[in-house]
Amino acid sequence: MADTQISNELKQEIISQYIKTAAGRAKLAASMIQPLRLRRDYTSVARKAFLVEQLPDGALPLYDKDPNVTAFVVGEEGENILAITKPRRVIFPLFEIASNPEIPLTQVKERRFDLIERAQDLAKAQIQAAEDARAFDVMDAVAANGFDNLDSSYVNAQVNTAAPLTPPALIDAFARIETHDLRVARIFMNALDFADVRKWGRDVLDIETQGSLLKTGLLATVWGAQIIVTRKVAPGYVYVCAEPEFFGRIPVRTELTVLSADDPKARRIGFSVFENLGIGCHNPLALTRIKIAR
Repeated sequence: MADTQISNELKQEIISQYIKTAAGRAKLAASMIQPLRLRRDYTSVARKAFLVEQLPDGALPLYDKDPNVTAFVVGEEGENILAITKPRRVIFPLFEIASNPEIPLTQVKERRFDLIERAQDLAKAQIQAAEDARAFDVMDAVAANGFDNLDSSYVNAQVNTAAPLTPPALIDAFARIETHDLRVARIFMNALDFADVRKWGRDVLDIETQGSLLKTGLLATVWGAQIIVTRKVAPGYVYVCAEPEFFGRIPVRTELTVLSADDPKARRIGFSVFENLGIGCHNPLALTRIKIAR
C-alpha cells in the first residue's frame, strides 16, 4: 500500500490556500464538524491478559506445554474452542478477522465529516471487538473445563457468589490462582458489576482517573491487579487472570492492516481491514471466573 502521509509543511500550505477564499473556509469548517456519536469506539482489552508475540516470517505458532494441563485454543477459521490434552507440543491455529467497509463516492461529498476516516475507525473497532469475543470464549472454556484432568477435588475454576460483588468473593478468586504460585495481574468485568466495586471505597480500591487509562478500559487497581471494564464481558461474570506469560499466548502473523479496495465501476471507495492471529490459554491454573447471581 502506498504511503499516503503528507508532511506538516504541505498541510499548512493547503490550509493557507483554503483560508484565502470563502468557499475554502467553508470547506475547512465543514471538515471539522464531527458526527453525532452514540458511544466510544470499541478498544481491544483482552490482549492485556495474553502474551502477544509477533511471529517471524515462516515460523509456526508451535509451543511446548506442561503435560499435566489442558490447553484451550481458538480453532481454525476462529469458529470453535479446541481442548488439547496431549501431546506435550501444541500448535495455535491462526485465523483471520476481517472487515470490508465500502463508501459511495456521493456520500463522501454529502457528509459534513471525514467519512473515509470514520469508516476505517469503525472497521478497526469491529475487528477488535471480534478478537476480544474469541478471547473471552477461551476464558469461558477454561473456567468450565480447565481442571478436569488436574485434580478431581478441584473440578473447575469458578467462584459462585450472590450479588452484590464483595471483596471476600474476589479474595477467594485470588486465592485459587495464588495457591499455584501465580500472581493475579488482570480482572475483567462488565460496567454493571464494576458498579458494585466502586462502592467498596478507596480503602480497598485505588481508582485511576487518567483519561488515557479510561480509553483503554483500565479503571482501577485492587491488591496489585488491574481492573478492566469491557462490554464484551457479560454481566454477572468476572474473570481473574494471572500474569500474561503464565496464562496464554496470542501469536500474530499479521497485525491490524488497512488496504485499499476501491470499486471504480460501482463508484465506491473501499477498504480491506484485517488481522491474522491465534488465541489460546496454555495454563488453566492461571484463571478463575466469578459468577454473580442476581
